[in-house]
Amino acid sequence: MWGSQRGQSAVEFGASAIVLVLLLFGLIDLGRVFYFDVGLTGATREAARHASWFVPPPSGSASPGTNPSLYDTDGWAQDPCPYEPGGNPTGDTNPNPGIKQSVDCNLNKYHLPSSILQNPTMLYICYANTPGLDLATAPTDNYYKGLDVNVILVMNYGFAGGFLPDMVGTSLHIVANTHMVIGGY
Repeated sequence: MWGSQRGQSAVEFGASAIVLVLLLFGLIDLGRVFYFDVGLTGATREAARHASWFVPPPSGSASPGTNPSLYDTDGWAQDPCPYEPGGNPTGDTNPNPGIKQSVDCNLNKYHLPSSILQNPTMLYICYANTPGLDLATAPTDNYYKGLDVNVILVMNYGFAGGFLPDMVGTSLHIVANTHMVIGGY
């Protein structure tokens, strides 16, 4: 009699342990998705803020102000955050990080991989609702003042748990988008 109750308890524990393990992996996946989403949102917000930043002309100057961080590529292949506290340790002559460098710096803070411009999937930058417009360098005037800049990040998220891919597919797309108006007057 006592032996059969121990066997019954082991079977009940085994059945309930499967459900608990599935719940555990589901909670781990949910926490990871939330963490990555916060990182992507922060990166797009900071990059759009950099892109919309306006430097007014010196007083008495006839030259227009500029948007020094309003460009896509930066050609930067080293640390994406050389402008963190401590000045400019690399001695780079351009103290204004571009949009991609700003995104990569913030992704680095969350231990996420650096972005890839356009295809296959990671970073998309849209200026003034003009498809295909790329700015390799910052404009020398404030031509884009009052227009839009959209910074969009897309990340393929792979699941840690084994049962979710059977239910929703092998990956999820996590998307973060920040829209700002480019400054200037």
